[in-house]
Amino acid sequence: MNRPLRIAVNLGSWILIMTYLIVVSRYCSSRRDDTLCNRILVTVQDSARQSIITPAMVRLWIENGPTPVRNQPIRSIDTRAIEQNIRARGFVKNAKVYTEASGTLHVELSQRRPVARINTANGYNCYITDDGYILPLQRHFVVYVPIITGNFDPPFTREYIGAVENIPAEDQKKFAKNYLFFNKLISFVKFLKEDSFWNAQIEQINITPSGQLAENKDYNVELTPRAGGHTILLGNLDNYDEKLDKLFGFYRNGLQYEGWHTYRKIDLRFSGQVICSK
Repeated sequence: MNRPLRIAVNLGSWILIMTYLIVVSRYCSSRRDDTLCNRILVTVQDSARQSIITPAMVRLWIENGPTPVRNQPIRSIDTRAIEQNIRARGFVKNAKVYTEASGTLHVELSQRRPVARINTANGYNCYITDDGYILPLQRHFVVYVPIITGNFDPPFTREYIGAVENIPAEDQKKFAKNYLFFNKLISFVKFLKEDSFWNAQIEQINITPSGQLAENKDYNVELTPRAGGHTILLGNLDNYDEKLDKLFGFYRNGLQYEGWHTYRKIDLRFSGQVICSK
């Protein structure tokens, strides 16, 4: 085959291929335009570890939302609006929504993870998540996490929902000391959550103010463990990891021989010491 003929054959082949692709694309596009949404497939990440959000709940949010979905043409579904509706739910951390030509609406989302519940004497009752988000209690489920009790003022109003970093600037300024303490508290409860022993052991964190003047106010922290009849006096949250390391060593080398109910209080407030009282 001479060179001009070979070029002509190759060019013709490419024209046929491109024509085929255009026809198939238009055919698929036409089919997509006619395809109705017949299925909502929801995937909740980390659902084996916690089931705050279920696929049934998400489907209900979508079906009761402002954007029609069921039996609607796939091409007309506003996936961005559906994403915004889902993201507005407090316990949703991230969400991705997309459709496919078969008529399926896909929803993939991840959950926020509560690490503690606040239930104070002055009326605060909410969850703290591992990414520093404040969420209200929910009627349809209870999350079993350590409970924070006592008398202290978080740096936000009782109605606040959102990230700690987004607390209004006027509240951050008004409660500057409390804002710093609260961030330490979040780090502390995350530390407990991520450590298998302390996550299983600590069930209550009680906070009491120390210092008489508001501008000098700090807080003392007491811990109530699940095992043993004692209270742990942690003091402030400075070097909490070192204090708990001391306590763990005492548990392993002391209490396992003397008995978990030997002491009423275990005091970790003094550097390098574990002081016990009956």
